Amino acid sequence: MQAFHFSLETLLKVRRIEEEEMQIKLAEASAKVKTEKERLALLNDKLTAHINEYRSKQRDKISVSILNVFHYYNDKLKEDIIDQHSCVDMANKQFQQRLVLLEQAVKARKLVEKLREKRLAEYQAECLAEEQRVIDEQGLQVYSRNK
Repeated sequence: MQAFHFSLETLLKVRRIEEEEMQIKLAEASAKVKTEKERLALLNDKLTAHINEYRSKQRDKISVSILNVFHYYNDKLKEDIIDQHSCVDMANKQFQQRLVLLEQAVKARKLVEKLREKRLAEYQAECLAEEQRVIDEQGLQVYSRNK
């Protein structure tokens, strides 16, 4: 009997490649989320440092123009933090979307793999039946010779 050949082997390879690509994209999305969160933390640290500097400067005499600069910079940091929250949310959404795509790719690959396993089991059963038939035939020949 000829060796096992799965006609959808190419499809299985394609599904594996797609899954690997989705894993790479998910890792990229995860790195993006991490980067965006780090930027947000940096902005929050800058704001905290700015507020602390402002409080220390309040003890000294400062001009109105410097006071305005502190307020403008404070407002700018708060706007940047709000924008960065949006970036973090978008990165999280993209991560979730890629996670869903990866789950779909895994399901598609597993479906083809299960079909391959089923066909392999059928092939092995056929081989076993063929082998049993040959053994029975040989046994019959030996029996008929001995008679």
